[in-house]
Amino acid sequence: MMGNYHVRFGEQLQCALTLLFFMVMPALVGGFGNYLLPVQVGAPDCFFNLNKQMISFYSTITSNIDSKVKYTSSHSIAPYLAGLFEGDGHIVLSKEINSKGKISYPYIAISFVNKDLPLINKLVEMFGGRLRFKNQENAIVWIVNTHKELIKLISKMNGYLRTPKIIKFNDLIVWLNDRYHYNIPIHSVDTSPLKNNGWLAGFIDADGAFKVRYTEKRIDDKTNKVLTKGRIEVRFALEQRKMLGLNNNESYKPIMLNIQSFFDITTDLRESKHNEGQTYWIIEVTSLNKLNHLIQYLNNYPLLTAKRNDFEDWLKVYQLIEEKKHLSEDGKILIKNIKLNMNKKREVFNWNHLVYLNKVQ
Repeated sequence: MMGNYHVRFGEQLQCALTLLFFMVMPALVGGFGNYLLPVQVGAPDCFFNLNKQMISFYSTITSNIDSKVKYTSSHSIAPYLAGLFEGDGHIVLSKEINSKGKISYPYIAISFVNKDLPLINKLVEMFGGRLRFKNQENAIVWIVNTHKELIKLISKMNGYLRTPKIIKFNDLIVWLNDRYHYNIPIHSVDTSPLKNNGWLAGFIDADGAFKVRYTEKRIDDKTNKVLTKGRIEVRFALEQRKMLGLNNNESYKPIMLNIQSFFDITTDLRESKHNEGQTYWIIEVTSLNKLNHLIQYLNNYPLLTAKRNDFEDWLKVYQLIEEKKHLSEDGKILIKNIKLNMNKKREVFNWNHLVYLNKVQ
């Protein structure tokens, strides 16, 4: 009797679940999403067909992206931290004794935007430090200044720096070695290929940008003349100040040329002036073939800030263009909606990519 009861109960449960997932849920979703709302605006057939196509279209793109993004557990976080520091970090070397007669320790600081707080909390958990909130600037500064934590972070990044900031970094090591009789090694600039570690990912998280250009074609109704050519493209941009200091050995040109070579770009660096006339080196890439180098690299060495969300949306548009789907009306609508929720317009963030930090050394 008990066995028959379990069999009948299992059959009933299976039937109930089948009804729920294949009849009730589709009716609710389809009814509200594709019938009730469209009826209110007077276009049920149009909305039903469009929603059906767009859902299928978007699901295909998303599944393709998820299948391409793979995290490797054998990577070290050290080069990434060095790149992040060299993009948005600085060192203060204070050797003075404060008013209370105590030594004021040097410190390392890295700036983030407010939305990066989940990542910052994770870094504090791993390496220590404290946070300074600069709300008027929409920024958070991660400061590492205690003796133990400073040594830990320096030891992690040491040997992976590639920019003029290595000068101040090595000055800090010299100060620590002299004062506390350490034997922390002094390294020269890392000249290994950029593709070999996560330094570039950290540098991009600091100073890179993923952009989508969407320009609709405009035609004069009276003359039928094309006023604006329609254009859809993905663009990657990276900029860094031209000089760290006044000395020639503090120029960022060598590392920016190295990054250009990463993209197989042979033209000279471009310059841009902003922020009260300060000059920057700028790299911009729109070629799908050249951008593929970056995509493959970031699949191995992922971005960790909120910028990861923009990269993933940018990648969806890249794939639509690569597959020529941006030429269809459905594709154009999808790209336009993606663009409307990227970068400064983004309000929803996914931090699942931070699991990567549980897998690295």
